[in-house]
Amino acid sequence: MREKILICEDEEKIVSFLKAELEYEGFEVDVAFDGEQGLAMFSPEFSLVLLDIMLPKKNGLECLREIRKTSDVPVIILTARKEVYDKVAFLTAGADDYVTKPFDTMELIARIKRHIERTNSAKILTPKKLVVDAESYQAKVGESELSLTKTEFEILDFLYKNADKVKTRDEIIAKVFGNFYGESNIVDANIKNIRAKISLHSDAQIIETIRGKGYVIRNV
Repeated sequence: MREKILICEDEEKIVSFLKAELEYEGFEVDVAFDGEQGLAMFSPEFSLVLLDIMLPKKNGLECLREIRKTSDVPVIILTARKEVYDKVAFLTAGADDYVTKPFDTMELIARIKRHIERTNSAKILTPKKLVVDAESYQAKVGESELSLTKTEFEILDFLYKNADKVKTRDEIIAKVFGNFYGESNIVDANIKNIRAKISLHSDAQIIETIRGKGYVIRNV
């Protein structure tokens, strides 16, 4: 599967050139021309984000902070701003790299590959161990804390407390939602989100689907 990159940049010439070069290198590329569009498009599928600072609607710093609430995906800042305080602000907010325009394309691609390789290596090495602590309302995979919604946490906590026991959708609904008369696929949607957040830190399949029955966490 090809690595997927999101470019958030409002200069069409830069976007066109970068997209062509990255696709030539074998990457799949999606493009957003403003911050709101970039955040709407972002998902755990992306291996890296190229993020401009001066974006319409939401600037680069706002976008970076939103991304970091749910994801550790590598983010490289692309900008014409060379002030040290800008660089410090973005690196402090969680950017992985800071590249000023004009940039050397070969160097940028080398940086992109390095960050993706480093992230993939870290995923492989991350232990499978899941820990859910209901008292502190925290869930971790290895040393990485998961950023879960209240519903996602309660579903994960229920499965964790019943490790090695298959729990049906109806059982999960009864425990988490109580008297609920909506669609049972609300469980599937939340499980999908939990898995996506776990996948940021580990390649291990922590929540297993038991066809025709439900879900189970094993070996915790």
